[in-house]
Amino acid sequence: MDLETPRHTDFQPLAAWARLLTWGAVASGVWVAIRNPPGDGFSSSVIAAAVLSLGILVELVFGGVKIELFSDRLRVSLGRIGWIKKTVPYETVERIEPVTYRPLREFGGWGVRGFGTKQAWTAQGNRALVLHRVDGSLLYLGCDNPERLAERLRSAAGQRFANH
Repeated sequence: MDLETPRHTDFQPLAAWARLLTWGAVASGVWVAIRNPPGDGFSSSVIAAAVLSLGILVELVFGGVKIELFSDRLRVSLGRIGWIKKTVPYETVERIEPVTYRPLREFGGWGVRGFGTKQAWTAQGNRALVLHRVDGSLLYLGCDNPERLAERLRSAAGQRFANH
């Protein structure tokens, strides 16, 4: 468990359409549970609560991308809880570059995507801060304002990264 407080946190929620789809499915599940009570001893309210809890869990675990900047590293995680995460020490980053890219064409969509030397952690949109790593790999960090994130990353890391 990391007890150090991040110097900066950036959170990019899921796209509005994805959240509407998720919560629409949850609302439909709750409605079906209430309208069609099961006959095997479970109450419809228990099933409705379980469906609602599942929706909340999905939101907490998969509901966006969080980027935390520390003095010696950054951590990118999926969702608000951060169970799925990746830590990148600053010494493994050669340079950073704000970009506009094509998530569907380059990665097949949003989320944790890519393989080999090109990976993306994104939740929506087409803007990202690309970390050019010393091993030649690229890591796209989805964010609404990659220029601002680049400034904050330089500040947190002691101005170690050159402009693109």
